[in-house]
Amino acid sequence: MTERGPGTGGVPRALSSFVGRKDLLAELRRRIGTAPLITLTGVGGGGKTRLALELAAQVQRAYDDGVRVVELAPARGGDPELLAQVVLSAVGVPDQATTTPLETLVEYLAPRRMLLVLDNCEHLVEPVGHLVREVLGAAPGVRVLTTSRARLRVPGEVLVMVPPLDVPAEDAPLDLAHESVALLVDRAAASVPGWRITEDNWPHVVRVLRRVAGIPLAVEQAVVRMRSMPVELLADRLDDVMRVLTVNDTTTVPHHRTMRALIGWSHDQCTPAERLLWARLSVFEGGFSLPAAEAVCSGDGLDATEVADALAGLLDKSIALPSADRSRYHLLEPLRQHGAARLRASGEVAGVRVRHREHFRGEAARLAASFTGRNEALLLDSVDRDMANHRVVLADLIGDPATAHAGLQMSVDLARTRWYTYAGRLPEERLWLGRALAAVPPAADPLRASAIALDAWIALCLGVERSQVARRVDEATALARAVGVPLPAVTFVRGAFAVLALGSVAGADLLRQAHAEFGDLGPDFAVDEHLAHIMLTVSLVLLSPRERAEPAAEEFFASCERLGAPWGLSWAHWCRGVVETRWGDPERALEVLREGLRVQRAIRDKWGPLWTIEGLGWAHAKAGQAQAAARMLGLAHGLHRVTGVRVDGLVPFAAHSARAVRRARAVLGDDAYGRAYSSRAESVENALAAVLDADDEDEVPTSPRPAGLTPAEWNVARLVGDGLSNPEVASRLVISPATVHTHLTRIYRKLDIANRHQLITLLAGKSD
Repeated sequence: MTERGPGTGGVPRALSSFVGRKDLLAELRRRIGTAPLITLTGVGGGGKTRLALELAAQVQRAYDDGVRVVELAPARGGDPELLAQVVLSAVGVPDQATTTPLETLVEYLAPRRMLLVLDNCEHLVEPVGHLVREVLGAAPGVRVLTTSRARLRVPGEVLVMVPPLDVPAEDAPLDLAHESVALLVDRAAASVPGWRITEDNWPHVVRVLRRVAGIPLAVEQAVVRMRSMPVELLADRLDDVMRVLTVNDTTTVPHHRTMRALIGWSHDQCTPAERLLWARLSVFEGGFSLPAAEAVCSGDGLDATEVADALAGLLDKSIALPSADRSRYHLLEPLRQHGAARLRASGEVAGVRVRHREHFRGEAARLAASFTGRNEALLLDSVDRDMANHRVVLADLIGDPATAHAGLQMSVDLARTRWYTYAGRLPEERLWLGRALAAVPPAADPLRASAIALDAWIALCLGVERSQVARRVDEATALARAVGVPLPAVTFVRGAFAVLALGSVAGADLLRQAHAEFGDLGPDFAVDEHLAHIMLTVSLVLLSPRERAEPAAEEFFASCERLGAPWGLSWAHWCRGVVETRWGDPERALEVLREGLRVQRAIRDKWGPLWTIEGLGWAHAKAGQAQAAARMLGLAHGLHRVTGVRVDGLVPFAAHSARAVRRARAVLGDDAYGRAYSSRAESVENALAAVLDADDEDEVPTSPRPAGLTPAEWNVARLVGDGLSNPEVASRLVISPATVHTHLTRIYRKLDIANRHQLITLLAGKSD
């Protein structure tokens, strides 16, 4: 069992110990270094996922760029674009506007040494196979490990069958060394206090393990039964179950037949309410909360007040599994599939899916309308946790002409929450808006005009070619005129375009008008009003004289403090910092901008740091700190390529950056400026660490270092030699993982070696 977390990408934290598989793990460790693709296959519940995660945890130090785990069970439907989006998110790469998601992924992975784990691929064999072929064709340092009940049919694929755990012979003497015995003992110690294997109960333990065929999930389900009955009675019941439930089963694979029978028995042990809930819970993608389960699964035989009790029963039987804080729940994939089959057999699929669709439609609308400021982080986390559910509902709504208009409304609602901006997924926002607009017949509709305005705003943020954005703005404006009522979203994008694309301060008047219009719509549009206030203040501090800019920045700062919205407060720091840079104390500007950057790191903002790091470059240049200015500008401009957000293409930014570049070049000269500017970060997180975290150049080596290595490189080499992974080295030295990667690249070149294995061997030889 592992703790699942949204978007983390790394190896999930195990909530239970890993038991057995020593020989298989040793074989996989040998193969993973040479085989580009290994697919673990076998019966559902056979432990493929747990084995893959254990292998990933054991070998992650061998990969300079670590391990990324992608859970694909929620990525249903076979949409290649969305599949690539899911993988991009797990790997930690914001997608770009100028390339497809798959092209972005391939470009990012091409120079890296990484293990990519793709879990639960069987429902996406063709699109996953295409993605893996593209990645492996361009990224020789990447290895892919997949779990699937069907092979991907990619050249070079090594198929490894994951067998059940070994079980004792019927007349075997008591022996705890068998893997299935060890698993049963381990799980029973946690959930059946005081129970232990004895000579008396050993024969019954053997009967149980042989009946469940050593399948790990089946063993764990058997332990659940041991909470309420002695093991000898459990063995008798299993004898009956296997005889009754498999007598007419024509499945040819014994282990599949066994798993089906045992899940069926678990189903039979549930109360009617628990069975009903189990089936209905199968509609959720990526997990669910209790309120969501109550909204979607109640009705037609299951009262809303009964859902919590039925869920508690499923948790007791380990059918549903909780997150650590019990705020979220999920079904293991074999159990979810069993529930889905029961739901189909009941004829309830359509009704439950309608409730699922209406719940998340309502959630999107509620979240867009619930902004008060201090609840900002909670709202964004709510969107993030259920994004898999939102995606499947969007696809269903847009795909049906009868509900396409509702799909357009939902796509607008989700865009208004600003989750896509925070998560660095603006191109996905455009994807959904584009699909929804294409599905709805053109009409003079306020919603359509607002959706086109939103699309134009995102395109502007992403640096889409200016004439294309202008056409989109004109289209929204024409629709707004045809509608004949004020549409603040259209007013907003007209103002933003004038300021950012044309450098016209007249756009500030439109932004002020949009701010007022959103305010007139009431508290349901507080988030839109707040965004308009941000952009109004940004436009004034960039383009207005001091007598207008400084009061605007101070008023906005006070407003954000009253609201308590952290994102707005980070922008308030930015606006103050720009005012200090232009007319005040640049040293003070640096302090203010760094504080805003700390807020952006704390809230995991993927958009604001590009503006703030660029602003730091301006402030350093104004302060006469040319080296630091060049370094900040280099970091910021490098992030444009990584994220696809082209801040340097916005006219006011380009003007301020050009002045900073001229100042820094005048001090450093072209060559020195180029060297300082060459600082690069491979993600927003890396850039934040490079700016905010302490430098490692003052570290003093404790032993003689190889000739040619700098003190910083030697510190990294020593820790790698001690077996630390890149993230662990970064944490120990208080630097970014990207800096560690850069140092290692230089170390390999200087020592004429190819990888960390050779470095570890070399350093071990020097210590002998």
